[in-house]
Amino acid sequence: MIKKQLMVKRIYNNQEVYYGKGATGACLKALDLSRLLVLVSGTVKRSDYYNKIMTGMAGKQIPEEIVAEPLQEEIAKLAQKYKGGSRPDIIVAIGGGKVLDSAKVLRVLLDNPWMTFEDLEKSKFCEKTITRLVAIPTTPGTGSETNSIAVTRSAAGRKIPLINGGFVPDMAILDHEFMTTLSPQAIHEFAADIFSHAFEGSVSIMGTPLLAAIGKSALVLLKGGLEKLRADAKDPKALEQILHAGHLAGTVQGNAFVGACHALAHTIEEQSPGISHGQSILLTLKQTILWLKDATKKTEYDEFIDLYNAIGFDAYRKRDALAAVEPDKWAEAALKDPSMSTSPVRMKKENVLVLIDWIRNRS
Repeated sequence: MIKKQLMVKRIYNNQEVYYGKGATGACLKALDLSRLLVLVSGTVKRSDYYNKIMTGMAGKQIPEEIVAEPLQEEIAKLAQKYKGGSRPDIIVAIGGGKVLDSAKVLRVLLDNPWMTFEDLEKSKFCEKTITRLVAIPTTPGTGSETNSIAVTRSAAGRKIPLINGGFVPDMAILDHEFMTTLSPQAIHEFAADIFSHAFEGSVSIMGTPLLAAIGKSALVLLKGGLEKLRADAKDPKALEQILHAGHLAGTVQGNAFVGACHALAHTIEEQSPGISHGQSILLTLKQTILWLKDATKKTEYDEFIDLYNAIGFDAYRKRDALAAVEPDKWAEAALKDPSMSTSPVRMKKENVLVLIDWIRNRS
């Protein structure tokens, strides 16, 4: 309701969250399908579970758009295609963060057709959100289904994070059935992103006791889910816990933001093509926690290190990716990343270089 920045704390999240076995099919059947648009990833589109759900939509022909990357140019084309009489009343986004982030931006552009991406980089609020947005994450890491952040890309591939209150989906559906085909390596990479959202948001300069409590709950769920998964790689309760952990951590990240770990990870991804976001987080997370503990002398970091070690993240790190990254360029690029602005320690090039040295040589 309030469309301006106030000097008080706030939390943005969904109006409705549905979860549990069969949640996707039940919720979609309850929606008005007459003016609905589905954005979906190619991988999900080809999955048996997705096709089972769509087959159950009472024979309705629902428009679908396959999203590969959240490229600003492609999102703008979709906004042009679906404006005016073709505009949907409801957008359903089914996929990972790339699909969800694309849908979040598309919704705002459809409802505010005068806005450009330059406007979105400056504005934290949009005038109106008439189109309803339903977000269904098929991977557990990003937490995009619950927050006001959308990470887009330029034509050159540069990541451009946008923050806008209008991005928050109206409804999130947490359905762990989409996760059953993920490998242990992929799950631990997503889990590292969940951990980093909960950790960095909790210690961020924007953090609050309320958000820290949510972050702690996310980490407890994450650890428990991963422990169950070691005993049974297909345990539905384990997958559900991890997905719920990602949702809670996404709330923390979306309201308190992240820090040096993410800023450094984003640069690895740009300078080492092919590396996943979760893997880049794995490469930077542990030493960022240890360096922050050393820099701040705060004992609160001990709990995060203990949890990191208990989960066993080190076994899933691929250190070879660091060889392609040149320290000086890495530091300069990371300092320009918006994530660095909410680090609990004010970051300058000299201490970023020290942190990079820790990451390269102490891991």
